[in-house]
Amino acid sequence: MTNYKVLTQEQVNQFIELGWVKVEQAFPKEVALEAQKIVWENVEKRGVTKNDRSTWKEEMVQLNETYEHDEFQKCNTKRLADAIEDLVGEGRWADRTVYGESDKKVGYGWWPVNFSQGALKPWNVPTTGWHWDGIQFHHYIDSPEQGLLCLNLFSEIGKQGGGTLVAEGSHKVIAKFLSQQHDGIELEEGIRALNKQHPWFSELTGSKKDNTTNDEENRIEKFMENPFVDEDGIKLQVIETTGNPGDVILCHPFLYHAASQNHSGIPRFMCNRTTPLTERININRADGNYSPLELSIKSVLHKEATI
Repeated sequence: MTNYKVLTQEQVNQFIELGWVKVEQAFPKEVALEAQKIVWENVEKRGVTKNDRSTWKEEMVQLNETYEHDEFQKCNTKRLADAIEDLVGEGRWADRTVYGESDKKVGYGWWPVNFSQGALKPWNVPTTGWHWDGIQFHHYIDSPEQGLLCLNLFSEIGKQGGGTLVAEGSHKVIAKFLSQQHDGIELEEGIRALNKQHPWFSELTGSKKDNTTNDEENRIEKFMENPFVDEDGIKLQVIETTGNPGDVILCHPFLYHAASQNHSGIPRFMCNRTTPLTERININRADGNYSPLELSIKSVLHKEATI
């Protein structure tokens, strides 16, 4: 599939190879900031006042809520919808919604509003929290429930500002792992198994008993500055995502990621969203009409692999 509506070929190649791509201004900045006001209103109900930093006592304010206000529906732009379908395939996104073209409302949430998580400790690559998404379903290589993981930014997120950490290339490792789970696997069981059996994941998550890479001085060097190439030739490296209000980071459904510390002094507003598919992922299409999502999986499996 080469007729992309929003993404460039270079961006599509990045998604296939690294597992993520940023769509700048997927929805307008002013729309994002109007939506942010709704979240702030709900944060303030918990005694945290926007204009009074003395009330910012909690590192993280967790709002386990979704919002369907019109301000959020305006985030459902044609640019964002087309970028998603550039990766999953036109007509293969089950919940395609564009503001003004559909009456269907999309809920945005939950909201881990990061004020200063980990601000009192040196910024570092964490050992905890690493996962791929999908706690709500049983995982197969061709599971359609997730589609993509969309990280929607509603505030400026700079370096060491609480942006999501992603492990580039990890989607390939997980694709190979899931291809071997013929009966599927529950998410937490899969994460535990992968952390135990893959050397880089084991070190990253501190699962290795003789792990010597947890020292604060060398985890940034180990995982962010020096790419690791595993026995299958897959290059793995942790990077920190950043962006502006209205940017959306489209992630592969198998991409390993984790929260990071916020040293910026600026509250981080973002939420996740899935893009479930109309059909199961297919790496054996008779017509060869593969989406970039399918190509990213097909490229790392043996030719004889079937799903």
